[in-house]
Amino acid sequence: MDNADQNKLIIPALEALKDIDALVIVATGGRKTAELRERYPQPHIHIRDYVDFGAAFGSTDVFITNGGFGGVQLALSAGVPLVVSGINEGKSDVNARVEYAGAGINQRTEAPSPEKIRAAVRSILADPQWKNRAQQMREDFARQDPAQAAAEVIESVPGSRRLPQ
Repeated sequence: MDNADQNKLIIPALEALKDIDALVIVATGGRKTAELRERYPQPHIHIRDYVDFGAAFGSTDVFITNGGFGGVQLALSAGVPLVVSGINEGKSDVNARVEYAGAGINQRTEAPSPEKIRAAVRSILADPQWKNRAQQMREDFARQDPAQAAAEVIESVPGSRRLPQ
């Protein structure tokens, strides 16, 4: 979890959304949760140590993330469009793929400004193309059999043996 420096994404995202007319849910990973709640007491902002995103994504319109592989995959498997930032730890590659797929807006920085985040969120909320593309990806994910795909890759390696069915 890339949450040690909350000034990179958490605080800019809260600044971007503190006056928006929407429910905002923030997961801190257990870091400085009480301090953030004190700093952002708005009733529409809910700051928690942990959030069950799998449950929350059913009613989520946009997910702001640093582009970690797991979070991006979970959001897309639920058909949620993304605002992604992050360059390190392979995140630039993940975020470039989100952008290429048309399923979200890549901030192309490790620490986007509140203005940049706000503009991206507004764009996603205003243009149904983003949601439509994320939902197409959800449908694509649902049609796949990951275990079968992994087995095919392994079996394609020279010298591998086909396992009995």
